[in-house]
Amino acid sequence: MLRNNKGIALVIALLVIVVLMILGSVLILRSVAEKRSSDEEKRLIQAFYIAEAGANAALNRIDVLINSDLLNTVNQINPQVLSNRAQQYVTANNGLGFLITYCLENGSAQFTQVVINGTPTAVHNGTTTALGNGNYVYTINVTQKIPPGPSMVASNVYDFPYNYTISSLGTVGGSSKRKVLLSGDFTVRVQQDNFARYALFTNHQGMPSGDPVWFGSDTRFRGPIHTNEYFSFAFNPRFDGLVTQQHLKAQFYNNNHPRLLEADSNPPDDVPIFNAGFNRKVDQINLESSYGQSAMLNEAKGGTSISDNGIYVPNSGGSLTGGIYVKGASTEGDNTVQMGVDVNGDAQYTITQGATTKIITVFKNQHRTTVQTEGGGTDTYNGIPDGISHLGTLIYVDGRIDSLKGTVQKDTEITVASQNDIIITDNVMYQEYNAGPPGPHPTPNADDKTNLLGIVTWGGNVRIGTTAPNAAPNDINIHGTILARNANGIFTVDNYDSISPRGTVTLLGGAITDFYGSFGQFNASGELLYGYGRNFVYDSRMGAGKSPPYFPSMRTFIAFTNDITDKMNWQEGGV
Repeated sequence: MLRNNKGIALVIALLVIVVLMILGSVLILRSVAEKRSSDEEKRLIQAFYIAEAGANAALNRIDVLINSDLLNTVNQINPQVLSNRAQQYVTANNGLGFLITYCLENGSAQFTQVVINGTPTAVHNGTTTALGNGNYVYTINVTQKIPPGPSMVASNVYDFPYNYTISSLGTVGGSSKRKVLLSGDFTVRVQQDNFARYALFTNHQGMPSGDPVWFGSDTRFRGPIHTNEYFSFAFNPRFDGLVTQQHLKAQFYNNNHPRLLEADSNPPDDVPIFNAGFNRKVDQINLESSYGQSAMLNEAKGGTSISDNGIYVPNSGGSLTGGIYVKGASTEGDNTVQMGVDVNGDAQYTITQGATTKIITVFKNQHRTTVQTEGGGTDTYNGIPDGISHLGTLIYVDGRIDSLKGTVQKDTEITVASQNDIIITDNVMYQEYNAGPPGPHPTPNADDKTNLLGIVTWGGNVRIGTTAPNAAPNDINIHGTILARNANGIFTVDNYDSISPRGTVTLLGGAITDFYGSFGQFNASGELLYGYGRNFVYDSRMGAGKSPPYFPSMRTFIAFTNDITDKMNWQEGGV
């Protein structure tokens, strides 16, 4: 009996051991399975974030494809050829063909055309890119957006609208995969490049007399500047935009012993601050205009022939046919232009020639204009004085403007042009703008505003006159982009070397001139002795392709888009 009991106990013990081993194995297998599941979930999460990173990389790639590759390609093509071809693509309603043809990198097409679900599609495939412990690969599909389809917005301005989808696959460990899908739309604008995009442009970085103009410590530029010669730096001027010059060497003040150096600074005396870079030995840019003086003059005159001196608002049959045209009278003090806003908020221009004054009020919303002659009657016309091409208000003085001042009405885009000098006698400001933070160097902007001004002289200089604010700290504000187109043309200050410090000129816009005009003089310590200091603030709208109406353009085209991520849809696409 005892032996039998011992045998049973052994059997039971063995059974218990077997059961425990089975339970242990189950627990181990379950733990292993749970770890595998946890690891797989972790890899899938990692794959998802890698896929999301790939989608963002694809968005950046679209930006490069359009704002670099396409831009560089169209910029190198003869402008007349490109204009003709762009018009052909618009006429054929073939925006996809334009994208595939001109989006090139080192001469190679970046998109391939295929048909997906019956829709012609331009496809760009990204390469597999390692990230963390995985990788991503994306595909960009672009289709033409219809409506509206490609269109010619204005002369030499074309819009090509597109839809895009991005599929980005993230992979970890070879088998754990997640996909992210993005979709949206953007419009590529192709237009003739414009000098308005510069905060400062000069053919010759000095005065017509040959004297250098120094960028001193009181100088600050916040936009791109360029000269076809070399810049002259003294002490610590500051530049927040890209600085480029055609010559290899720059000139430095060097404690009143100027020297040319193949360098960006001359420490410890002259150390300019280049927050966006200083590029020397860049290609020369010709100060030429395809939209020339005769074309602008014709727009203002409405195609009519005017021989007598006077103030004209060309019209026919009760409707305006051009802009505002002032003929002759270049004698000092004869022509004045004051921009303003009437009590109802409409744009109003008070123009005087000798003893004649006309008040021209533009009711833009009503598409109506009144012309009141002081001491006479008032005439009313259909339309607004926006030229033959209706690009924006245009005032052309075939003579000299002896006083320009006032306010640009908030809904108005305008160019004021003259044959000879334009003298600014007081503030010229936008009705709507953002003042920016307070400080010794204000930074106004008009980023979200409509009002826009161009000031153009074809045969003279743009001058800040002696009656402008002339006692510090009475600074002067000029909102607009200035161009002195003629040989020896400058933007300068009258009596810059004899009137005690007058404060600071804050320019919201840019200055494009043949030579560079002086604003003031400083002592050996960099302190302003006479005239004005400069505070040039770039109007960033110009960098996005905006320009005042009829403003002279360059001999090249540009292509760009600013709305890739404006209306973007996101979703997880599984594996």
